[in-house]
Amino acid sequence: MGGPRALLLCLFGAVLFLTGIQTFEFSGSQALQCYSFQHIYFGPFDLSGMKFLNVSCLLGCSEAVLPLNTGYGSAVTMVQKGCWTGPAMGQMQRNDKALPPHYSVVRGCGTDFCNANLQTHDSLPNLSRGPLPNPRTLSGAKCYSCVGIHPEDCTPEKSRQVQCHQDQSICFQGNGSMTFGNFSVPVYIRTCHRPSCTIQGTTSPRTNIDLQGSCCEGHLCNKDSISLHQRLGHRPS
Repeated sequence: MGGPRALLLCLFGAVLFLTGIQTFEFSGSQALQCYSFQHIYFGPFDLSGMKFLNVSCLLGCSEAVLPLNTGYGSAVTMVQKGCWTGPAMGQMQRNDKALPPHYSVVRGCGTDFCNANLQTHDSLPNLSRGPLPNPRTLSGAKCYSCVGIHPEDCTPEKSRQVQCHQDQSICFQGNGSMTFGNFSVPVYIRTCHRPSCTIQGTTSPRTNIDLQGSCCEGHLCNKDSISLHQRLGHRPS
């Protein structure tokens, strides 16, 4: 068998960039041995030294990291390793104005136990990093900020009250799901948003971050229930 060839998909802030594209091929009748793992983290993750289960795969191995971030210090991150079952390439979506910030890193490979590259949060892009804006760059709006996988994780009582960045003058509340292959979790989120209230989930051949929600204008106005799906991208009147 030749050297491994990898496919890498990267999504940043609802923008999908396909970089360093190479399809990988697995030749031969013997199945590959791949690592198997899936978990949800609510902060930085570190898989160093962790022992994974093994799984036999016919087409290749895969690993993925999908974080959904409020942009104000809170995130839900899906980490998954297993078999590659999807197409090597697929349709891309792009929307520069979409919030909340989220991205995905997906890697496929074709040798035994090759899905061990994505090991720590620090090795990946992270939209929550960077200096927080000083008071001169704040919009004056104040919103609840939280993200979780249960409605009770993201009640106003459990949310932070944040001063919004300069380009974000309204509040957002909503829910949806994060999916990689057959691994899917619900998400609930409150945060600041831009006046356009553009909410565009990201998708790739194997991943999907789908959000529904609504925006409002006013001091801490995003305090309603988010246990039910809400109309997508509703702008404040």
